[in-house]
Amino acid sequence: MNVFECPFSLHARKNPKDLALLSKEKGWNYLECEKLIEGAVSSLKNYGVKAGDPVAILPTKEFPTPLLFFALFRLGAICCPINTYHPLKTLPQSLDELGASFLIYPDTVKIPKIKQISLPFSKLTRDGKRSGQSFLEKNQLATYLFTSGTTAKPKIACHTLGNHYYSALGSNAYLPIEKGDRYHLSLPLYHIAGIALLFRSFMVGATVSLGKEVNGITHLSLVPTQLKRLLDQDEIASYKHILLGGAHIPSSLFQKALRRGVNIHPTYGMTEMSSQIATHFITGPFSLGHPLPYRELKVGKDGEILVRGKTLFKGYLKGDGTFDLPLDKEGYFETRDLGTYSPKTGLQVWGRKDRLFISGGENIHPEEIEKLLGNIEGIIRAEVVPTPDDEYGFRPKAYIESEKGYNDDELREYLSTFLPKFKVPVSFVPSCKARTYKG
Repeated sequence: MNVFECPFSLHARKNPKDLALLSKEKGWNYLECEKLIEGAVSSLKNYGVKAGDPVAILPTKEFPTPLLFFALFRLGAICCPINTYHPLKTLPQSLDELGASFLIYPDTVKIPKIKQISLPFSKLTRDGKRSGQSFLEKNQLATYLFTSGTTAKPKIACHTLGNHYYSALGSNAYLPIEKGDRYHLSLPLYHIAGIALLFRSFMVGATVSLGKEVNGITHLSLVPTQLKRLLDQDEIASYKHILLGGAHIPSSLFQKALRRGVNIHPTYGMTEMSSQIATHFITGPFSLGHPLPYRELKVGKDGEILVRGKTLFKGYLKGDGTFDLPLDKEGYFETRDLGTYSPKTGLQVWGRKDRLFISGGENIHPEEIEKLLGNIEGIIRAEVVPTPDDEYGFRPKAYIESEKGYNDDELREYLSTFLPKFKVPVSFVPSCKARTYKG
């Protein structure tokens, strides 16, 4: 079938009193959420949003953001979450790149002057009338997500509802979630992993918890940085499952979590494959596990990991509104990751074919930072390399060849006007010969 019933429509009929969202202060059952989604759909229509429109949103990990995502899906609009770590001055450019005519944003955010129609959350949060069963088209465009991909210039990855649907279906087959379980929204909704978490939970009628203060959390998705913090602060509770991915996973961190009795599942995924590709579910030596249902994986002759399947995205958005989906002759997408795979020992990832590195779950392309530093008068050349960090895995460090002296704080302030904080180098080292990362 090319359609599936919206999870909120489904569970409002079958289990209306089951909790869909839960914060420390309040809970919302599926029936209440269904009415709020219907109200948001009605409001969006009144403001002129129609099927096929890209609608940008500054997402939070709080109420009512998850419901606004599904309101856009129900309307047939394309949900375009924007990274909230990026400086607000870059917002107009992002909206233009998305081709968005509307921006939805939290009432607490003071947005800059934009040409798009801006709608605060409060204008969309109201009850509506139930319209009966609501079905979603799997082929319908669902999300536009900014991703670094394999180049320094961000690309816009486009996903269908079917991509998100099959991603959740395959994940839930091995990492079961059921009624009564509570999945903590620990990842931002401008990342594919945060959106995947919503689909996994809502499709089975489970609860998404908004805030770690909520009691009874059973499932978590974490990047290694988050897991390390929880272990260091002794805040690991008796969770049923913890999914760990988004960055390099040190084997020592995996072993430390196991010794603490954590039921942890290292995973390998990417935006272009709608989150998870392979996951470790069995006991034994560390690996990134095996491909999930609706995904295929193989390693090419040069060691590059290649993937395809029903979770493979629609492609990168082009300026004319069409999509670019670069595949090899067998229909595989080239990940640029290098590794090995065996049905016995699972997937291992050794590195990248380009200079990209990951810091705390965020992609960093040295070229992007180097270009900005090179625009500063007096700087002849700059090279940015990853430096090991116990908390983030790697942090950027800049080696600079300059004709005159410079102030580190001034450099940080300058870069912070263009870049999110995680991309600003932790240190600037004067050097007559910058170093090149070989890892």
